[in-house]
Amino acid sequence: MSANQLILKRTALGTTYLDLLDRSGFTLVDMNMIEPFYIDDKNHHPTSIVFERDSTMYAIRSDWTRTLLNFNNNYYSNETKFGYFGPVVREHESFYQAGVEIYKVGNQDIINTLLMHIQFVENSTEDTIKTFVINNDQLLDLFVDKYKLSENIRTLVYSKNISELRRVLGTDHDLYKIISAKVSEQYGMIQHLFGDTEIMQLIERVKDVIKSQNKEMKFILDLSFRSPQKYYNGLYFQAFLNANSPVLSGGQYNSSAFGIGLNLSDGGLL
Repeated sequence: MSANQLILKRTALGTTYLDLLDRSGFTLVDMNMIEPFYIDDKNHHPTSIVFERDSTMYAIRSDWTRTLLNFNNNYYSNETKFGYFGPVVREHESFYQAGVEIYKVGNQDIINTLLMHIQFVENSTEDTIKTFVINNDQLLDLFVDKYKLSENIRTLVYSKNISELRRVLGTDHDLYKIISAKVSEQYGMIQHLFGDTEIMQLIERVKDVIKSQNKEMKFILDLSFRSPQKYYNGLYFQAFLNANSPVLSGGQYNSSAFGIGLNLSDGGLL
């Protein structure tokens, strides 16, 4: 694909996506890339580019989620569903990011928005999503509480340090069995232990709905999977067309908010 074709395709995809969001009741936003600097943003995005002008600190937008959250907090907007398509700068590279943020979100909102994005991806390409990986940090809370585990166990799980988990927990421990099993087997094992919790019931609903749309999709619940975005503190996921990079990613944050990012760069829809 030539550079011209790449630009034209990305712009066309962005326009089609924004049109879908407009028809679906989302408020579209287009904001300045230079925005006030908040220390919380630096905590979540340590690679953000920050500079000073006239004794005021500013940052170049590195993520639309924080931008929209700051906007909503500062202006007390009554809107709850936002959509965007525009540039961000992260780790000294610029790229276009598209997606949605929903506030005061319910479980059905999450499922409907996931379905809308999966359908958009599969309508925009001749391919289908092959793999959907999901986790929720609160699942480890359930293990810590149930088995009275040390908080240090989280580091061992996220790093998938099997040998140390075996030493600390023993081979008969449920958590060790789950982490040492194939990721394709984890869902059933965790469902057996915590299937009656709200956390697993939402994951099960997500699984049932998206599998009903694409029975060939691999649905993986992986306790060691961590989102690259630190602000997600509930359910989060990544969806892949191939083995390279996710075409969709997102999750829950800030108590009652949910966001999805659409990959319009190389390895995503382009």
